[in-house]
Amino acid sequence: MSFQILWLFRIVLIVTFISNGSCFPDQAWYYSFVKDAKLAPMFARFDYIIIGGGTSGCALAATLSQNASVLVLERGGSPYDSPSATDIGNFATTLSNTSPKSWSQLFISEDGVYNTRARVLGGGSVLNAGFYTRAGDDYVKEAEWKSDEVEAAYEWVEEKVAFQPPVMGWQTAFKDGLLEAGEFPYNGFTYDHINGTKIGGTIFDQAGHRHTAANLLEYANPNSLAVYLHANVHKILFTTKGI
Repeated sequence: MSFQILWLFRIVLIVTFISNGSCFPDQAWYYSFVKDAKLAPMFARFDYIIIGGGTSGCALAATLSQNASVLVLERGGSPYDSPSATDIGNFATTLSNTSPKSWSQLFISEDGVYNTRARVLGGGSVLNAGFYTRAGDDYVKEAEWKSDEVEAAYEWVEEKVAFQPPVMGWQTAFKDGLLEAGEFPYNGFTYDHINGTKIGGTIFDQAGHRHTAANLLEYANPNSLAVYLHANVHKILFTTKGI
């Protein structure tokens, strides 16, 4: 697959959403603990160090900061530095910009496929097409996760980043085509990963603004978390506390 074909494929994905402008939440929480790595102190001690502020890193940092001190080191920048770049109207532009300091970094997989990886706080959720769904019950069971904790985690994430998408004319036609082909039942709008036909979730809100994993840091304890951007890790010293 050439990079051009992959790029066009990703553009096709965005037609599942519609933009009517943009809206940005208050980011006062964000500026209290997210800084450029150049401003980092010469010495600091943390209970946990997370390398990479991506989809998993942001969620983990927000959770751990409730009861421990946490440092997140992110090699890229911040989606809040250019909030309009995450709007759906700029989806293709943001994804295709692979300049040295951009959020999107071009790479070639071991089998020769052109792709891009994220280089920004929030990780792939800042670049991808924005589909959201829960894992299937069979997967949760096989992973031996506790169902009540999984349910609580889903709600925790969905409060910040998941929305019901608008259903346009061609999407209605596509849904009807699946039903005519026998993909029953029709489940309407749901985050659940279930058999049949459904309308899934999106990380774009009704105004077309993308909500990313970086938004999960709103849950963090700002007094226990430090996030440094444009950070390169050269050495980490592990010590034990004296008894």
